[in-house]
Amino acid sequence: MTVRRLTFEKGDHVYELEDPSHSIFLVRSGRVALVTTYPETGEGVDEAFGPGKVFGEVEIVDGRNRTATAKAVSRSVVLEIDRQELMDILFNKPEDSLVLSKSSYDRLKELYSDDSLDSDMARLREEMQLSIRDAVVAHESRVVKSHNGMAAIAVPIILMVALAVGAYWFFHRA
Repeated sequence: MTVRRLTFEKGDHVYELEDPSHSIFLVRSGRVALVTTYPETGEGVDEAFGPGKVFGEVEIVDGRNRTATAKAVSRSVVLEIDRQELMDILFNKPEDSLVLSKSSYDRLKELYSDDSLDSDMARLREEMQLSIRDAVVAHESRVVKSHNGMAAIAVPIILMVALAVGAYWFFHRA
């Protein structure tokens, strides 16, 4: 099995929101978090992964861009497995599929099984969570822009009031 071993220092990005999905990652050491940046309140941790955990697998199967930013919480060593290698492992070398953790396997099975309505509900739940998160980020962006606009209006008004008070005090002191 060919994999790339990558080392990330605390704060480094493994990948960023909207990056194309070409591979999955297995944490060998350290800790990696999936984070969302909210314009007004800062970063929120959606999920965190320690040694032995796999992340980035859902976007690979879906063929969509990354839905969050993956960031090293501490110095971390991760193994990167590209999509083609992953498919080869799953279909041609199933004995090597233990590289996927049971939780990743269970999640993928829940999301992509055609056996039941539960799979449809799980996919719908995930899509709703992403939509809600994106709506919150968009709302906070509008609030930040609005606050910046309000500051641009308020600063000259405050300066004018301060000048008026200063002038009144200067000319009416006893």
